[in-house]
Amino acid sequence: MIARFVLLLAAFAAACGPVPDRPTVGWTEPEPGLFVTGPYVIPGGADRAFIVVKQSGRNRAPVVEWWPDSASELVAQAGEAGAAQVRAVTADSSDGLWVAALEGLPTGEPVRYRVRSGDDSTEVYSFKVGTKPGEPFRFAAFGDTRTGHDVHRRVVEAIAAQKPDLVLHTGDMVERGGVEEQWDRFFQIERPLLANAPLLVSIGNHDYGNRHLFRRFFLHERWARNQRYYAHDWGNLRVIAMDGGIECRDGCAQYAFVDRVLAEGAEKGMFMVLILHYPPYSSGKHGSHKGVQKPITALAKRHGVELVIAGHDHNYERTKEIEGVTYVVSGSAGAPIRAVKPRWFTAHARTEPHYVLVDVERDRMVLRAINLRGDTFDTHILNPNPPQPD
Repeated sequence: MIARFVLLLAAFAAACGPVPDRPTVGWTEPEPGLFVTGPYVIPGGADRAFIVVKQSGRNRAPVVEWWPDSASELVAQAGEAGAAQVRAVTADSSDGLWVAALEGLPTGEPVRYRVRSGDDSTEVYSFKVGTKPGEPFRFAAFGDTRTGHDVHRRVVEAIAAQKPDLVLHTGDMVERGGVEEQWDRFFQIERPLLANAPLLVSIGNHDYGNRHLFRRFFLHERWARNQRYYAHDWGNLRVIAMDGGIECRDGCAQYAFVDRVLAEGAEKGMFMVLILHYPPYSSGKHGSHKGVQKPITALAKRHGVELVIAGHDHNYERTKEIEGVTYVVSGSAGAPIRAVKPRWFTAHARTEPHYVLVDVERDRMVLRAINLRGDTFDTHILNPNPPQPD
Protein backbone atom coordinates (compact mmCIF):
# COMPACT_ATOMS: atom_id res chain seq x y z
CA MET A 1 0.00 0.00 0.00
CA ILE A 2 2.79 2.44 0.91
CA ALA A 3 4.73 1.58 -2.22
CA ARG A 4 1.60 2.16 -4.33
CA PHE A 5 1.04 5.53 -2.63
CA VAL A 6 4.63 6.56 -3.39
CA LEU A 7 4.20 5.62 -7.04
CA LEU A 8 0.95 7.59 -7.26
CA LEU A 9 2.61 10.58 -5.62
CA ALA A 10 5.49 10.43 -8.10
CA ALA A 11 3.07 10.22 -11.02
CA PHE A 12 1.14 13.22 -9.69
CA ALA A 13 4.34 15.24 -9.37
CA ALA A 14 5.40 14.38 -12.90
CA ALA A 15 2.00 15.40 -14.25
CA CYS A 16 2.11 18.72 -12.43
CA GLY A 17 5.53 19.56 -13.78
CA PRO A 18 8.50 21.08 -11.96
CA VAL A 19 8.20 22.99 -8.74
CA PRO A 20 8.09 26.67 -9.76
CA ASP A 21 11.30 28.65 -9.38
CA ARG A 22 13.07 26.07 -7.22
CA PRO A 23 16.52 27.22 -6.06
CA THR A 24 19.59 25.33 -7.20
CA VAL A 25 22.44 23.91 -5.18
CA GLY A 26 24.96 26.60 -4.35
CA TRP A 27 22.49 29.39 -4.99
CA THR A 28 22.52 32.44 -2.73
CA GLU A 29 20.09 35.33 -3.05
CA PRO A 30 21.64 38.49 -4.51
CA GLU A 31 21.84 41.60 -2.39
CA PRO A 32 18.59 43.56 -2.88
CA GLY A 33 20.32 46.89 -3.46
CA LEU A 34 18.40 50.13 -3.54
CA PHE A 35 15.62 48.69 -5.70
CA VAL A 36 13.75 45.38 -5.84
CA THR A 37 14.76 45.08 -9.48
CA GLY A 38 16.83 47.24 -11.76
CA PRO A 39 18.08 49.43 -12.95
CA TYR A 40 17.94 47.77 -16.34
CA VAL A 41 18.14 49.32 -19.80
CA ILE A 42 15.53 48.85 -22.52
CA PRO A 43 16.32 50.32 -25.97
CA GLY A 44 13.96 52.93 -27.32
CA GLY A 45 15.46 53.95 -30.65
CA ALA A 46 18.55 55.51 -32.18
CA ASP A 47 19.00 58.14 -29.44
CA ARG A 48 16.57 56.95 -26.77
CA ALA A 49 16.51 54.40 -23.95
CA PHE A 50 14.44 53.56 -20.90
CA ILE A 51 15.85 53.01 -17.42
CA VAL A 52 13.53 50.77 -15.40
CA VAL A 53 13.43 50.09 -11.65
CA LYS A 54 10.96 48.52 -9.25
CA GLN A 55 10.98 49.76 -5.70
CA SER A 56 9.15 48.69 -2.56
CA GLY A 57 7.81 50.85 0.24
CA ARG A 58 8.61 54.19 -1.43
CA ASN A 59 6.16 56.48 -3.16
CA ARG A 60 8.62 59.13 -4.28
CA ALA A 61 9.52 58.94 -7.97
CA PRO A 62 13.17 57.99 -8.60
CA VAL A 63 15.31 60.36 -10.65
CA VAL A 64 17.81 59.22 -13.27
CA GLU A 65 20.84 61.49 -13.66
CA TRP A 66 22.82 60.96 -16.85
CA TRP A 67 25.71 62.55 -18.72
CA PRO A 68 27.94 61.68 -21.70
CA ASP A 69 31.11 59.79 -20.90
CA SER A 70 33.22 62.67 -22.26
CA ALA A 71 31.96 64.82 -19.38
CA SER A 72 32.75 62.28 -16.64
CA GLU A 73 35.83 64.10 -15.37
CA LEU A 74 33.92 67.36 -14.97
CA VAL A 75 31.01 65.61 -13.26
CA ALA A 76 33.39 63.90 -10.82
CA GLN A 77 34.73 67.29 -9.75
CA ALA A 78 31.23 68.19 -8.52
CA GLY A 79 31.54 71.84 -9.58
CA GLU A 80 29.17 74.06 -11.53
CA ALA A 81 30.71 73.03 -14.84
CA GLY A 82 30.12 69.37 -14.04
CA ALA A 83 26.62 69.96 -12.75
CA ALA A 84 25.75 71.65 -16.03
CA GLN A 85 26.57 68.40 -17.88
CA VAL A 86 24.15 66.29 -15.84
CA ARG A 87 20.58 65.88 -17.02
CA ALA A 88 17.93 64.68 -14.59
CA VAL A 89 14.88 62.71 -15.70
CA THR A 90 12.13 61.92 -13.21
CA ALA A 91 10.71 58.43 -13.68
CA ASP A 92 7.00 57.93 -14.18
CA SER A 93 4.93 55.21 -12.57
CA SER A 94 4.05 52.40 -14.95
CA ASP A 95 2.05 49.43 -13.63
CA GLY A 96 4.22 48.90 -10.56
CA LEU A 97 7.47 49.93 -12.25
CA TRP A 98 9.25 53.28 -12.49
CA VAL A 99 10.38 54.18 -15.99
CA ALA A 100 12.61 57.08 -17.03
CA ALA A 101 12.79 57.89 -20.74
CA LEU A 102 16.24 59.23 -21.65
CA GLU A 103 16.27 61.14 -24.93
CA GLY A 104 18.88 62.86 -27.08
CA LEU A 105 21.51 60.25 -26.20
CA PRO A 106 24.77 60.32 -28.18
CA THR A 107 25.39 57.51 -30.67
CA GLY A 108 28.61 55.60 -30.17
CA GLU A 109 29.60 57.30 -26.91
CA PRO A 110 28.93 55.66 -23.54
CA VAL A 111 26.24 57.24 -21.41
CA ARG A 112 26.84 57.25 -17.66
CA TYR A 113 23.95 57.33 -15.21
CA ARG A 114 22.84 56.75 -11.66
CA VAL A 115 19.39 56.44 -10.12
CA ARG A 116 18.43 58.44 -7.04
CA SER A 117 15.57 57.71 -4.67
CA GLY A 118 15.32 60.27 -1.91
CA ASP A 119 18.78 60.62 -0.35
CA ASP A 120 19.95 57.25 -1.71
CA SER A 121 21.66 56.56 -5.01
CA THR A 122 22.88 53.61 -7.03
CA GLU A 123 26.43 53.32 -8.25
CA VAL A 124 27.24 54.84 -11.64
CA TYR A 125 26.47 52.58 -14.59
CA SER A 126 27.30 52.97 -18.27
CA PHE A 127 25.67 51.91 -21.57
CA LYS A 128 25.44 52.79 -25.26
CA VAL A 129 22.46 53.21 -27.55
CA GLY A 130 24.36 52.23 -30.68
CA THR A 131 27.47 52.64 -32.78
CA LYS A 132 28.03 54.43 -36.03
CA PRO A 133 27.71 52.24 -39.15
CA GLY A 134 30.92 50.32 -39.77
CA GLU A 135 32.29 50.74 -36.25
CA PRO A 136 32.94 47.45 -34.43
CA PHE A 137 30.83 46.38 -31.47
CA ARG A 138 29.96 43.25 -29.52
CA PHE A 139 26.74 41.53 -28.55
CA ALA A 140 26.06 38.51 -26.36
CA ALA A 141 23.28 35.92 -26.77
CA PHE A 142 21.98 33.25 -24.43
CA GLY A 143 18.70 31.70 -23.36
CA ASP A 144 16.65 29.34 -21.19
CA THR A 145 17.68 30.73 -17.80
CA ARG A 146 14.59 29.51 -15.93
CA THR A 147 15.26 27.83 -12.56
CA GLY A 148 19.02 27.20 -12.49
CA HIS A 149 19.75 30.40 -10.60
CA ASP A 150 23.38 29.64 -9.75
CA VAL A 151 24.20 28.78 -13.38
CA HIS A 152 22.23 31.82 -14.53
CA ARG A 153 24.21 34.05 -12.17
CA ARG A 154 27.54 32.61 -13.35
CA VAL A 155 26.57 33.07 -17.01
CA VAL A 156 25.58 36.69 -16.34
CA GLU A 157 28.83 37.42 -14.52
CA ALA A 158 30.85 35.84 -17.34
CA ILE A 159 29.03 37.85 -20.01
CA ALA A 160 29.32 41.08 -18.02
CA ALA A 161 33.09 40.60 -17.88
CA GLN A 162 33.12 40.58 -21.71
CA LYS A 163 31.51 44.05 -21.73
CA PRO A 164 28.98 43.53 -24.56
CA ASP A 165 27.31 46.59 -26.03
CA LEU A 166 24.02 44.74 -26.54
CA VAL A 167 22.41 41.61 -25.03
CA LEU A 168 20.01 39.17 -26.74
CA HIS A 169 17.94 36.59 -24.87
CA THR A 170 16.28 33.74 -26.78
CA GLY A 171 13.47 33.21 -24.28
CA ASP A 172 12.34 31.08 -21.33
CA MET A 173 13.69 33.67 -18.95
CA VAL A 174 11.59 32.28 -16.10
CA GLU A 175 9.81 29.03 -15.30
CA ARG A 176 6.28 30.46 -15.08
CA GLY A 177 5.66 33.78 -16.77
CA GLY A 178 2.62 34.64 -14.68
CA VAL A 179 4.54 34.64 -11.38
CA GLU A 180 5.89 38.12 -10.66
CA GLU A 181 8.41 36.94 -8.06
CA GLN A 182 10.17 34.89 -10.72
CA TRP A 183 10.57 37.97 -12.90
CA ASP A 184 11.91 39.86 -9.88
CA ARG A 185 14.55 37.19 -9.37
CA PHE A 186 15.43 37.18 -13.08
CA PHE A 187 16.16 40.91 -13.05
CA GLN A 188 18.00 40.69 -9.73
CA ILE A 189 20.36 38.10 -11.19
CA GLU A 190 20.72 40.05 -14.42
CA ARG A 191 21.47 43.41 -12.74
CA PRO A 192 25.29 43.33 -13.27
CA LEU A 193 24.68 42.87 -16.99
CA LEU A 194 21.47 44.71 -17.82
CA ALA A 195 22.36 47.87 -15.90
CA ASN A 196 25.15 48.35 -18.46
CA ALA A 197 23.77 46.98 -21.73
CA PRO A 198 20.36 47.24 -23.45
CA LEU A 199 18.38 44.01 -23.66
CA LEU A 200 16.47 42.60 -26.65
CA VAL A 201 14.36 39.51 -25.98
CA SER A 202 12.31 36.90 -27.77
CA ILE A 203 9.46 35.44 -25.76
CA GLY A 204 9.70 31.75 -24.80
CA ASN A 205 6.90 29.30 -24.08
CA HIS A 206 7.60 29.53 -20.32
CA ASP A 207 7.37 33.35 -20.39
CA TYR A 208 3.68 33.53 -21.23
CA GLY A 209 1.12 34.22 -18.51
CA ASN A 210 -2.39 35.63 -18.12
CA ARG A 211 -0.98 38.62 -16.19
CA HIS A 212 1.04 39.72 -19.25
CA LEU A 213 4.11 40.37 -17.13
CA PHE A 214 6.43 39.86 -20.10
CA ARG A 215 4.95 42.85 -21.91
CA ARG A 216 4.92 44.88 -18.71
CA PHE A 217 8.60 44.38 -17.86
CA PHE A 218 9.87 44.96 -21.41
CA LEU A 219 7.76 48.05 -22.19
CA HIS A 220 6.68 46.92 -25.63
CA GLU A 221 3.81 49.41 -25.68
CA ARG A 222 6.36 52.25 -25.55
CA TRP A 223 8.72 51.27 -28.34
CA ALA A 224 7.68 48.07 -30.16
CA ARG A 225 4.14 48.94 -31.34
CA ASN A 226 2.84 46.92 -28.37
CA GLN A 227 3.91 43.73 -30.15
CA ARG A 228 6.17 40.87 -29.10
CA TYR A 229 7.94 41.01 -32.47
CA TYR A 230 10.03 43.99 -33.51
CA ALA A 231 13.24 45.19 -35.18
CA HIS A 232 16.10 47.18 -33.72
CA ASP A 233 19.17 48.60 -35.48
CA TRP A 234 22.64 48.86 -33.99
CA GLY A 235 25.35 50.22 -36.25
CA ASN A 236 25.43 48.04 -39.37
CA LEU A 237 23.34 45.31 -37.71
CA ARG A 238 19.58 44.81 -37.78
CA VAL A 239 18.15 42.50 -35.09
CA ILE A 240 14.64 41.11 -35.58
CA ALA A 241 12.97 39.43 -32.59
CA MET A 242 10.11 37.09 -33.43
CA ASP A 243 7.21 35.74 -31.41
CA GLY A 244 6.97 31.98 -31.88
CA GLY A 245 3.54 32.01 -30.21
CA ILE A 246 1.98 33.83 -33.17
CA GLU A 247 1.22 32.06 -36.43
CA CYS A 248 4.02 33.18 -38.76
CA ARG A 249 3.29 31.64 -42.12
CA ASP A 250 3.08 33.71 -45.27
CA GLY A 251 0.14 36.09 -45.00
CA CYS A 252 0.01 36.84 -41.28
CA ALA A 253 0.85 40.24 -39.75
CA GLN A 254 4.13 39.11 -38.19
CA TYR A 255 5.34 37.51 -41.42
CA ALA A 256 4.53 40.70 -43.36
CA PHE A 257 6.38 42.83 -40.81
CA VAL A 258 9.49 40.65 -40.79
CA ASP A 259 9.46 40.38 -44.58
CA ARG A 260 9.37 44.20 -44.84
CA VAL A 261 12.09 45.01 -42.27
CA LEU A 262 14.39 42.33 -43.70
CA ALA A 263 13.93 43.75 -47.19
CA GLU A 264 14.80 47.22 -45.88
CA GLY A 265 17.87 45.87 -44.09
CA ALA A 266 19.05 44.03 -47.21
CA GLU A 267 18.66 47.19 -49.30
CA LYS A 268 20.89 49.04 -46.81
CA GLY A 269 23.49 46.26 -46.91
CA MET A 270 23.16 45.53 -43.19
CA PHE A 271 24.07 42.37 -41.33
CA MET A 272 20.87 40.75 -40.11
CA VAL A 273 20.18 38.49 -37.14
CA LEU A 274 16.87 36.84 -36.29
CA ILE A 275 16.17 35.76 -32.70
CA LEU A 276 13.31 33.52 -31.67
CA HIS A 277 12.68 30.81 -29.11
CA TYR A 278 11.77 27.77 -31.21
CA PRO A 279 14.71 26.53 -33.32
CA PRO A 280 14.21 26.03 -37.07
CA TYR A 281 17.05 23.46 -36.92
CA SER A 282 17.96 21.48 -33.80
CA SER A 283 19.37 18.08 -32.90
CA GLY A 284 18.33 18.43 -29.25
CA LYS A 285 15.44 16.86 -27.36
CA HIS A 286 12.71 18.96 -29.01
CA GLY A 287 14.32 18.86 -32.44
CA SER A 288 13.71 21.15 -35.40
CA HIS A 289 10.45 23.07 -35.00
CA LYS A 290 8.58 22.46 -38.23
CA GLY A 291 6.10 25.26 -37.55
CA VAL A 292 8.81 27.92 -37.80
CA GLN A 293 11.31 26.15 -40.05
CA LYS A 294 9.55 26.78 -43.36
CA PRO A 295 8.74 30.49 -42.93
CA ILE A 296 12.05 31.35 -41.23
CA THR A 297 14.22 29.60 -43.80
CA ALA A 298 12.27 31.22 -46.64
CA LEU A 299 12.64 34.70 -45.16
CA ALA A 300 16.30 34.21 -44.25
CA LYS A 301 17.21 32.99 -47.74
CA ARG A 302 15.17 35.62 -49.56
CA HIS A 303 16.71 38.57 -47.72
CA GLY A 304 20.21 37.32 -46.93
CA VAL A 305 20.03 36.84 -43.16
CA GLU A 306 23.43 35.86 -41.77
CA LEU A 307 22.46 34.38 -38.41
CA VAL A 308 19.38 32.91 -36.69
CA ILE A 309 19.65 32.37 -32.91
CA ALA A 310 17.10 30.29 -31.01
CA GLY A 311 16.74 28.51 -27.68
CA HIS A 312 14.21 25.96 -26.36
CA ASP A 313 16.61 23.00 -26.58
CA HIS A 314 18.98 23.08 -23.61
CA ASN A 315 22.28 22.71 -25.42
CA TYR A 316 24.52 24.50 -27.89
CA GLU A 317 24.38 23.78 -31.59
CA ARG A 318 25.61 25.57 -34.71
CA THR A 319 24.57 24.36 -38.12
CA LYS A 320 26.53 24.31 -41.31
CA GLU A 321 25.54 27.18 -43.54
CA ILE A 322 22.15 26.32 -45.03
CA GLU A 323 21.53 28.42 -48.13
CA GLY A 324 24.01 30.93 -46.72
CA VAL A 325 22.38 31.10 -43.27
CA THR A 326 23.88 29.88 -39.96
CA TYR A 327 21.44 28.63 -37.33
CA VAL A 328 22.44 28.53 -33.66
CA VAL A 329 20.70 27.05 -30.62
CA SER A 330 21.79 28.61 -27.31
CA GLY A 331 19.60 27.34 -24.48
CA SER A 332 21.84 26.38 -21.56
CA ALA A 333 21.96 29.35 -19.18
CA GLY A 334 20.08 27.81 -16.25
CA ALA A 335 17.54 25.32 -17.55
CA PRO A 336 18.45 21.63 -17.09
CA ILE A 337 20.97 20.68 -19.77
CA ARG A 338 20.13 17.85 -22.14
CA ALA A 339 21.93 15.61 -24.59
CA VAL A 340 22.25 16.59 -28.22
CA LYS A 341 22.74 14.09 -31.05
CA PRO A 342 24.24 15.74 -34.15
CA ARG A 343 22.39 15.41 -37.45
CA TRP A 344 23.22 16.09 -41.09
CA PHE A 345 23.06 19.87 -40.62
CA THR A 346 25.24 20.03 -37.47
CA ALA A 347 28.62 21.78 -37.59
CA HIS A 348 29.21 21.79 -33.81
CA ALA A 349 27.18 20.63 -30.82
CA ARG A 350 27.82 20.74 -27.09
CA THR A 351 25.91 20.06 -23.87
CA GLU A 352 26.99 22.41 -21.09
CA PRO A 353 26.11 25.88 -19.77
CA HIS A 354 27.43 28.55 -22.12
CA TYR A 355 26.79 31.82 -23.90
CA VAL A 356 27.47 33.15 -27.39
CA LEU A 357 29.56 36.22 -28.09
CA VAL A 358 29.50 37.94 -31.50
CA ASP A 359 31.95 40.64 -32.57
CA VAL A 360 30.45 42.67 -35.41
CA GLU A 361 33.07 44.18 -37.69
CA ARG A 362 32.77 46.22 -40.86
CA ASP A 363 32.66 43.27 -43.25
CA ARG A 364 32.15 40.18 -41.09
CA MET A 365 30.89 38.84 -37.77
CA VAL A 366 32.96 36.58 -35.54
CA LEU A 367 30.94 34.16 -33.39
CA ARG A 368 32.34 32.42 -30.33
CA ALA A 369 30.63 29.97 -27.96
CA ILE A 370 32.11 30.10 -24.45
CA ASN A 371 31.53 27.88 -21.42
CA LEU A 372 31.69 28.78 -17.73
CA ARG A 373 35.37 27.83 -17.51
CA GLY A 374 36.04 30.58 -20.02
CA ASP A 375 36.93 28.13 -22.80
CA THR A 376 35.96 29.09 -26.35
CA PHE A 377 34.75 25.74 -27.67
CA ASP A 378 33.40 26.90 -31.03
CA THR A 379 34.33 29.73 -33.40
CA HIS A 380 32.73 30.68 -36.69
CA ILE A 381 33.18 33.53 -39.18
CA LEU A 382 29.98 34.92 -40.68
CA ASN A 383 30.52 36.72 -43.96
CA PRO A 384 27.87 38.85 -45.71
CA ASN A 385 25.08 36.68 -47.11
CA PRO A 386 23.60 38.07 -50.34
CA PRO A 387 19.81 37.84 -50.76
CA GLN A 388 18.49 34.98 -52.89
CA PRO A 389 15.13 36.16 -54.27
CA ASP A 390 12.39 33.59 -54.80
